[in-house]
Amino acid sequence: MSSTPPAYVAPKPVVEGAAKKRALGLILFVMLMDIIGLTILLPVAPFIVARYSTDAFTVTLLTGIYAAASFVAAPAMGNISDRIGRRPVLLISVLGSAIGYFIFGIGGALWVLFLARLIDGVTGGNFSTATAYIADVSTPEERPQNFALIGMAFGLGFVLGPALSAATSLISIDAPAFTAAILSLISVVLMYFALPESLPKERRNTAPLTLSSFNPLITIAEIAAKPGMPILILISCIFAFAFNGINSTFAKYVSEHFTVSAAQIATVFVAGGLITAIVQGSLVRPLVKRFGEKAMTIASLLGLAIGIVGVVLAPSFWWLYPSTLFRNGLGGFFWATMGSLTAAKVQPREQGKLSGVNSALQNLMAVFGPIAAGVTYDNFSPATPLWAGVVILIVGALVTLAIKTTPKRVPSQAA
Repeated sequence: MSSTPPAYVAPKPVVEGAAKKRALGLILFVMLMDIIGLTILLPVAPFIVARYSTDAFTVTLLTGIYAAASFVAAPAMGNISDRIGRRPVLLISVLGSAIGYFIFGIGGALWVLFLARLIDGVTGGNFSTATAYIADVSTPEERPQNFALIGMAFGLGFVLGPALSAATSLISIDAPAFTAAILSLISVVLMYFALPESLPKERRNTAPLTLSSFNPLITIAEIAAKPGMPILILISCIFAFAFNGINSTFAKYVSEHFTVSAAQIATVFVAGGLITAIVQGSLVRPLVKRFGEKAMTIASLLGLAIGIVGVVLAPSFWWLYPSTLFRNGLGGFFWATMGSLTAAKVQPREQGKLSGVNSALQNLMAVFGPIAAGVTYDNFSPATPLWAGVVILIVGALVTLAIKTTPKRVPSQAA
């Protein structure tokens, strides 16, 4: 007799049909604006920080302060969204992002840049709450396809963000930050007028909020205690540590190694994002259906590792394009497969908590990953963070082999 309890069947989503398609389209737009806000700063951040500091550690610390604030705040935002609904939390968090980007654009001192990222991090619940929204409106069969929206948002964001960065940086090196702020405000307006609530009152968590609800460690422990969740959390952390460490030093490595401009670096991000969007839009559903979530997660991790090897060994700047297309093409599967695997482990009223925990852990790794990358970049060699990322991703693929696949879920009453 199996010791693993049968999974429940998620209740029927309250947003269906054409309304669901419109809502998912808007959620994709919200996530896209969030990724654009992050990626629009990637090519220009080293140049902005260079006004005040020339070391790689300061650039990566800017990422770290945002991630640290999000680590503390994201589980609380998830718990709150489980009680009051997704829509109000999304409105507040995206508005906070807009304020943070405006302050970053104003700049004037290094501490102002850190303050801007701190504000964005503290209010940062937009991506995790959007993920919970997707879980709310998706049946188990729809999850891989709908969670592919996350990867699609990353793909399109890595196209449009760097492209906008390249275009607006010609006006001013600070213009990309103001552009991100305006796009966030557009998201707020669209959500206010067009986004329905996905979590009805009868499915919300009615337990009162306590101090422990705002403690990220307690919330993480509650999610990690669920059967099958620890290994999924470990894999997500391995991926996030490597992914964030690589991305935090990529622009600086390329700019120094090949002596190219911010606009040229942006084109590499655009190429990678374009292939990610294409793969997410057309290949996730058939490939996951054929090979399964576990196999595609392994392929994603190994694809990223091989692509980074291609970056380090590139003899010229133009060789970055094929290596980036390869790693982004396979790497984009990770969000869809891992999102689907973890969402199946919790009840509907816990999707916000799960998304908050996922976001918190991703952000914790976005603290340690970039800091470790910055330290090794400054003290060893510029290529060290990239090689370390390769090793870590391979370890993640090996850990993924330990995931136990289960037969088709047995229906039981929803909690």
